[in-house]
Amino acid sequence: MRRFNLLKVTILASRKIQMSPILIAVVVLVVVFIVLALFRGNVGAKPETTATGSDYELKTSLFSPAERSFFGVLESVLPDGVGVLSMVRLGDVFKTRKGLSHSRRTSATNRINRKHVDFLLVRKSDLAPLAGLELDDSSHESEERKRRDNFVDDLFRACNLPLLRVQAQAAYNLAEIRAKIATLLSGT
Repeated sequence: MRRFNLLKVTILASRKIQMSPILIAVVVLVVVFIVLALFRGNVGAKPETTATGSDYELKTSLFSPAERSFFGVLESVLPDGVGVLSMVRLGDVFKTRKGLSHSRRTSATNRINRKHVDFLLVRKSDLAPLAGLELDDSSHESEERKRRDNFVDDLFRACNLPLLRVQAQAAYNLAEIRAKIATLLSGT
């Protein structure tokens, strides 16, 4: 009986050994793959989507030629005590009001964070916002841009901050711009 059990164990062991080469081959391939992946540093690594400093280059100018021209006009016509900042993020001028749900606050913040106003008139003494100025060129004629402009107009109106839209031109009438700004600031 013992001999029979020993023979039975030997036969079962030999069957396992016969299947083992396939199993061993699979295990070896998996181990080789893992070792190669670790060697390359790719295990658990995400595709490179995080920007680094070397992904950027310096702009040659902060302004388009039209914006630069208008900035010079603004500097020459602003009343004493009023300064001008350019390309100010709406998220730096406006904040969400208290009482909004978390999701509503997040949505509202996201809606203004990537938008900016071309020029922001500020009181020089404390940099308090006085008015916004948008320089409108032909890009403002697209439907998408019109929706964006309508949103910005509504935002300024809802927060009681005046906004002046000026059509981009090759030359500006200084007296006319000075008068528009005086009217704009008279309510602040």
